[in-house]
Amino acid sequence: MEKLYFKTRAFGPFVLSLQDIKPHLLVPNLSEAELVKSVREISAKFTVKRDHINDYVREEKMVSAYASFYLPTNIPKLHFLLSKLSEEVLEDLIHRPLIDSGCGPGTFSLGWSLLFEKVPPEIVAIDSSRLMLDQAERILQGFFPKINLKTTQKFNEKKSNSVLLFGHSINEMGIHKAQDQIMMIDPEYVLWIEPGTSDLFKDLIKLRENLLESYEILYPCPSSAKCPSQWCHQVLRTSHNLEIERLSQLVSLDRKTLPINTAVFKRKRIANKSLNNAVITRYIKETKFSFEYEVCFLENGQNKNVSIEIYKKQLSKDAEKFFKNSDVGERIEFEVEKVIGEKLRVLLK
Repeated sequence: MEKLYFKTRAFGPFVLSLQDIKPHLLVPNLSEAELVKSVREISAKFTVKRDHINDYVREEKMVSAYASFYLPTNIPKLHFLLSKLSEEVLEDLIHRPLIDSGCGPGTFSLGWSLLFEKVPPEIVAIDSSRLMLDQAERILQGFFPKINLKTTQKFNEKKSNSVLLFGHSINEMGIHKAQDQIMMIDPEYVLWIEPGTSDLFKDLIKLRENLLESYEILYPCPSSAKCPSQWCHQVLRTSHNLEIERLSQLVSLDRKTLPINTAVFKRKRIANKSLNNAVITRYIKETKFSFEYEVCFLENGQNKNVSIEIYKKQLSKDAEKFFKNSDVGERIEFEVEKVIGEKLRVLLK
């Protein structure tokens, strides 16, 4: 269900096409062949050629290709994360300045402004690449001409009332630079959306532990206790505009199933409302009578991974349909009905 503070239409109308983006690109007339070649080169730098990961931000054509493909396919990740937060938190977020660290072409700043009923009171877009900042400015002001936008390569100000968002940037800058930036800005909220890889998780878990000295985690963990996982991530299953789907096929990149690591921290502590407030961390199986998942939840002051069994007889038709299509990363609440070995049979609240 869409949160009240999102725009009242379903997310679908805000799925962007190439035609939506092209007028605002630094190079708006790229051919399909040029797009395919450039996106393949960029993808290689993200994977097998990471020593050259920043090369693509130095050419207008490459920046435009990146925006054409990755901007529309990454925005749904922000919707995924925001949709997991309470209305109380969403109401607080929309009234705060947004600081978009490692903003790229303005992907998540644009997504933030498209998804909420109102644009944020201020957006500060930070990126080490001047070309990316130029692209972000053109895109954001193209969609929202009156937006209060500041673009900068460095931001050295304290802004304690803000929301600091890292969108696919911690994996490039490293956790030490990210933590320095958090300490300098001292934001009310810290959010990140990063690739859901096991290697990156090892770094993010260290950053999580450091942040918990001053922040409470709101998502995905059920509490701020120590993480029990060796690798925790979420998986977004989504779809895109037909033009983007075609481009995905041509470059042989799956953008429908997206492993991500997301997190939301708030400086002021918020009490947990339920000891059995859990997050689905792994789909196990569906049987004729039940669904089985691995979840992470709080027990005796510690986060714990456990297998649960949800009997279908307790579910409405809509609820059963929900669990057939549910994402890893969904939040649920339950009561334990029966302990079966190391598995819990649960009743949903």
